[in-house]
Formats: sequence, C-alpha cells, structure tokens
Amino acid sequence: MKRLIVLLLTAVAALPFRASATGQAAETLIVGRDTMQLFALPLESADSAVLARLGARLQEIDAPWSTGCWRRYIGVWRLEKGVLWFERVETMEGEPVFTGAELFPESAVGTRVRAAWFSGEVRYGTGKTIYYQHDGFARNLEREWKTTLKNGCVTSSRAYRNRGYETGLDFQENARLLAAAYDPTGLGEVPDNLGLFVSFAADSSGRAVHIDKARLVVSEKGNRDSPKIEDPENPLLKEALRVFRDVTRWDAWWIDGAWRKQYFVLPLRKNGAAWTPPKPRSGYPYFGS
Repeated sequence: MKRLIVLLLTAVAALPFRASATGQAAETLIVGRDTMQLFALPLESADSAVLARLGARLQEIDAPWSTGCWRRYIGVWRLEKGVLWFERVETMEGEPVFTGAELFPESAVGTRVRAAWFSGEVRYGTGKTIYYQHDGFARNLEREWKTTLKNGCVTSSRAYRNRGYETGLDFQENARLLAAAYDPTGLGEVPDNLGLFVSFAADSSGRAVHIDKARLVVSEKGNRDSPKIEDPENPLLKEALRVFRDVTRWDAWWIDGAWRKQYFVLPLRKNGAAWTPPKPRSGYPYFGS
C-alpha cells in the first residue's frame, strides 16, 4: 500500500497543472502582531539545490498532501522593518520540517534567513473571504496588500480593501431570462443554435457596467470549429448585448480598486427556438449546460 501511495504521489508531482488545478493553501506571513495569508511562494524561487533538499526531506518524513496543498508544505514568513524573513517550513499539519537556518545555513541569522533570493511582487491579506475561485491563489480577503521586493527588501507597498455584493441571480436564472427576452425577429438570418460569450464587470447593483469582450457562437452539427459573430455592429450581437444589460443580474466584487471581470457562455437558441432550461432529473438539481 505504501509503495502504491509513493507511486501516486510521484505521478501527481509530474502533472504540469498541479499548482493551479485546485484552490491552494496560502503561506503564513507575520506582520507585527498580525498573522496573515500570503498568496505567493517565494521559496519556489530559491536555488534548485535548496528545493531538492526540501523535496527529499518531505519525502523522508512522508509529509501529508492534499489537492488543497500539492506542494506538501507551508512556509512561515515575517515582514519586519522592510525585510522579508523566512522563518521555517512546516507540514500541512504544522509539524516542523526545516527552520530557515537549517535550509539556508550559509546565510542564517539566528534561526531564520533573509529572503535575499527573492525579487518580485507578493500579495497578502487578512479578514473574511470576499471572492473565491477554486484555482490556485485565486481568492481575495477583506484587507489586502501588494508589496514589491528586491533581494528580499521592500521597495514599494500599497494597501486596499475589497468588497463583495451578492445581488445577482444564479447562472440558470440569468440564462433563462436572457434567452426568453432575446428576440432576433427582423434582424436577418438567425442560426438555429446560438450562444453568447461575454466578458464583463458588474457593479453593486448587479448590472453589467462594462463589457470587455462579446461574441455570438454558432453551434453547427459536425463542425468542431464553431463559427463566431464578433462584429460589434452585427444586429444579432447588438440585440443580445442589449438584452444582456437589461435583464441579467450578477454578483459583483470590488477588488483592488476595480469591479472584477467575469465571463460566461450563455445559451440563446436551440434547434431554431428560444433556449429553455431542461427539466431537472429527479433528485438532481440543474446547474447549467
């Protein structure tokens, strides 16, 4: 059984998408008296020999893993007087793996080490979750900071607050309202099977206040390369967007000073008629098609 688990872990580790296939546990960052979530992996930028030692140690102690923490460890960091310090690395269950000094003995200061190998931007925060997507670190907390570091030292930092507004309808209801209101009569030839792809931002009212991209997608039997209608002056697309703005209502998130973009593909027509939600199978709710 143990050999089977090792083989499974080896196969999983080889997957190129493991870091972002599911929501991942954040690192721990201590700032003053506050313990925050760090949505970055500064340790991954360290020398390959360091990472090899860490990987070997995790294997040696049979560190637990889950789809919520593919890397099998949690780094503990401290931001102090403009310097990012690496204090220790733990298993998901909080068991010690290495102190900073043990992993970087040549540059240790006491039990920790300055993250001099790291340059780049990190994001960290505290408070309740405002937005969550089941993918890597794609989530936002009430209070967040973005800090730029060079060789482990802070060069700039800014703070911001995030807000969420649950003012929208669910996907199925928005799709139903849109398809029912879409009337292409008199607008020329209308494909039998038609959907709307739209990338947009909604505000606190739930209305789309900015549409970034939009196109109609035509579904044709036996044609894998679905034709698209992208001309903003096309009357079929203009009508779809007019109705989209009028009848749909979406949850909204104010993130880092802007309304967060979201995107969907919404059905408009099926088999020459307005699309309608299929009846749910007994015992199973319908979540979209």
